[in-house]
Amino acid sequence: MPIDLPPHEVAAFRRGEAPAPMLDLIGLMACHAIGAARSLGLFDALAAGPLTTDELAEAVGAAPDGLDQLLGLLRATGYVERRDGRHANTPATAAWLCSTSPVDYGRILGLWQAIVEEQWAGLAAAVRSGTPAGGFYTWLAGRPDLSSAFHDLQRGLAEWLAEEVVSLVPLPEASKSLLDLGGGHGSYAEAFCRAYPGLSGTIVDSAVAERSDGNLTWRAADLLTADLPGEQDVTVLFNVLHGFGAADAAALVTKAAGTLRAGGLLIVLESMSEHRGNAADLAFSAGFSLNLWHTQGGGLHAPDTIRGWLEAAGCTAGPWRELTRSPAHALLTANKVADQS
Repeated sequence: MPIDLPPHEVAAFRRGEAPAPMLDLIGLMACHAIGAARSLGLFDALAAGPLTTDELAEAVGAAPDGLDQLLGLLRATGYVERRDGRHANTPATAAWLCSTSPVDYGRILGLWQAIVEEQWAGLAAAVRSGTPAGGFYTWLAGRPDLSSAFHDLQRGLAEWLAEEVVSLVPLPEASKSLLDLGGGHGSYAEAFCRAYPGLSGTIVDSAVAERSDGNLTWRAADLLTADLPGEQDVTVLFNVLHGFGAADAAALVTKAAGTLRAGGLLIVLESMSEHRGNAADLAFSAGFSLNLWHTQGGGLHAPDTIRGWLEAAGCTAGPWRELTRSPAHALLTANKVADQS
């Protein structure tokens, strides 16, 4: 919500002299207004140039009076502006909400709106009892439009981070095998195989169709119960552990370590609850962790906790390394210790 509050108004909200929840209420209204605007094709219509209300109404097939009310809220919340009687997208809208934007954040917004409105209904009861509602992937499977947006989001994030991840982690010399646990899109395994031509990747995920494509193979299986291939040179757990509670996440780390040959490399990529990001990044991380807990029974695990799981599984871990492309993500590598018995 790019409202440009003057400093004295910001100060009043911070002092409690103005009702801070009012800003959240406006954000809720704006979220729905953006969804309606996208359904109408309003932002895309304005991407071609400023239009009057009547011209825009004709372009998107809407009644001018209702459209004018919608534009009023979008203008007040910083998503459109009026120039000489014509409406235009603001820079924020052009950058993030048009279908031609480099990142179509409108799909992300729609996904999260549905998650919060539909999946968080029992949040108070879950917090009171300590029992998460769960069922996220069952719910998602029943919403094909949201499922598509969710998986596109996961793939897009992986494609954005993969180049940096590969550059930060040199694989053991002469590595031939890589096991990707939970990376159904295959983007990370593909990036490593592209950087190391002699490498073959196996991707194990419960939500994939079994297939092979060049030096990549997909296998459908539950990570916690499946028999996993052993003697791997490299095994990766990328953005996976946060989907599990502590006990299951620790068990998965142990299973991952068990897939490695002596001296093999285990790589963990995870979102961090505390990181160098700005206030908005940190607030989103807190909401993301709450959502993981409530809808999946997971959460953002502490870096030292993950390190402890690796060491308990017989690995020697290096330092956490923050990514430059995403301040909320960090990498941890660990080598499987040779059996001394």
